[in-house]
Amino acid sequence: MQRRVFNNTIFIVFLLLLAFSLRILDAGNWSVRFDEALSVWEAQMGFLEMTEFTARDVHPPLYFWILHIWLRLVGSSEFAVRSLSIFCGTLSTLTIYSLTWQLSKSKIAAILAMLLVTLSPFHIHWSQDARMYALTMFCAGIAVYAHWRGWNRMLALGGIGMVLSHYFGVIVVGVLILHRLFHYREHRRGNRPWIIAIAFILVVIMVWGVYAIGLIRKDPGFATFDPAFTFQLMVTLFTFGEPNFLYSHFPYILVVTAIFFVGLALNWHEHRRATSLVVFGAALSPIFIALLALPFVPVHVNSLQERHFAIFSPFVFTGYGIGFLALLRRRRLTWVGIITCAGLLVLYTVLTAERRDEHYFKDDYRTMMAAVAALTDADDTVFYISGGRKPVIYYHLERVGYDVPKNAHAELVNVKGIPRSSHQDVSATMEWIFAGIDRFWLIEIEAHLDEPLDAPLQWIKDNFFRIYHIPVAWNAISLYSSDETDSVAEIDTIVPPMITEARPGDQVRIGVPAGATVDLVHSGQTVDSHSAETWMLHQFDIYPFYFNGIYELRVADRSYPFVITHSQDFPDGP
Repeated sequence: MQRRVFNNTIFIVFLLLLAFSLRILDAGNWSVRFDEALSVWEAQMGFLEMTEFTARDVHPPLYFWILHIWLRLVGSSEFAVRSLSIFCGTLSTLTIYSLTWQLSKSKIAAILAMLLVTLSPFHIHWSQDARMYALTMFCAGIAVYAHWRGWNRMLALGGIGMVLSHYFGVIVVGVLILHRLFHYREHRRGNRPWIIAIAFILVVIMVWGVYAIGLIRKDPGFATFDPAFTFQLMVTLFTFGEPNFLYSHFPYILVVTAIFFVGLALNWHEHRRATSLVVFGAALSPIFIALLALPFVPVHVNSLQERHFAIFSPFVFTGYGIGFLALLRRRRLTWVGIITCAGLLVLYTVLTAERRDEHYFKDDYRTMMAAVAALTDADDTVFYISGGRKPVIYYHLERVGYDVPKNAHAELVNVKGIPRSSHQDVSATMEWIFAGIDRFWLIEIEAHLDEPLDAPLQWIKDNFFRIYHIPVAWNAISLYSSDETDSVAEIDTIVPPMITEARPGDQVRIGVPAGATVDLVHSGQTVDSHSAETWMLHQFDIYPFYFNGIYELRVADRSYPFVITHSQDFPDGP
């Protein structure tokens, strides 16, 4: 008996380590997306400012409060800002194991559930995202587990964490209430402590709601989806892990979903109370989401995203575990359970491998910000103008000095934003901003994405001379002056490439002094070469016909290697 317990513990530890390794793998090897940058930007605000800003958005504040402290402990690199989600996502796999074990009293079901969630591309993706979804999955697992065990203090803590991480936590609370009412006669003695715990959760979210209701951003217009789409999207995500397969593989998705509910139906007679908890969570949750799309709901959802369903992971993966176990226990259905479970495991493994292959670091802003730091001094005036990319800009600007070169005075670059001017007098605004300024640097971050920003840019071009310019994909670094004969000071700083892997369509960038020649070299042969009369951030395009392999950017006696992958061979012929 002790040996079985020991072997089971070893297997659980193995799955936990596997879950951690799949979520930590390459988590710092791709650029932060807009929402992740927004998380970091919010978390770096003061506590009161951060809380108010969160209230104006569409999320409760708990994740940002925790991230506020977390970033001060681990830093702000791509991996660091995601590490909180990795930690919560890994622990949530353990809560699913524990919940499945309690509901089924079967180690086989619990291990199947944990194995599926460990390999799930959907769960892995949201466990690597610097947003609140992994924390929500973890807190939801704790709340559902505590509800089942009757651990009311833990229920209160997990529930509060859940509803203060994501508003859809209220849906999970609703599921728990319905489950308790459905089995009311079985819990007459323990109802009072449970009611107190649920009431405490609801009071906390109501207090927050009173504060946020007048501030929260509301989605404009009517819902762009019908209720049936809610179910379709949810079952697609928990089968394939991403919405791209919604229509192309929907027959297969329907088969898996049908088998899922057949397994739960078979389990109903033996474990009615346990099965109903999973059924309520997996089947009623999309109904609640669909109701939020109604136009008379105060805060409604007008479009669905895959992240909206992450909080329901404990119900679905627990359902997989106990459903497959019910199939395996029936002789006539054993092979159905084996084939479906094995098929899901293989599918999850393949899709997870493909997603990992897609995740690599693409240099969108880091080299550009390092160039700004190298070119400017503490006394320089630096502005930025953006087509709605403000959080991404602040994220990278805050990191200048941490893992990229600092400016000449070893200080962070002091950059001011040019405000949007769609509803105000552009000339008056720009004259006020640039009053008394004869020379300044301008960072353009995808300004073309926002039409009103064309007017401020045009005002700058009409009133100043651009004496220095570095295009960086859709972005640019420019020096403007009121003196046409002004010039940029030469520097000898080299800004090395920030990437270790590139693919066709990418650009590898390196900043080098005036007159220096940069060679792109592969297997001892020069593939491309750049030089300029001023300090320049050179961009090397990666073409599809470049061979796979190791390449180098060579500047004088320095060499900076990187790898080109996923390329095609040179075309046939001369």
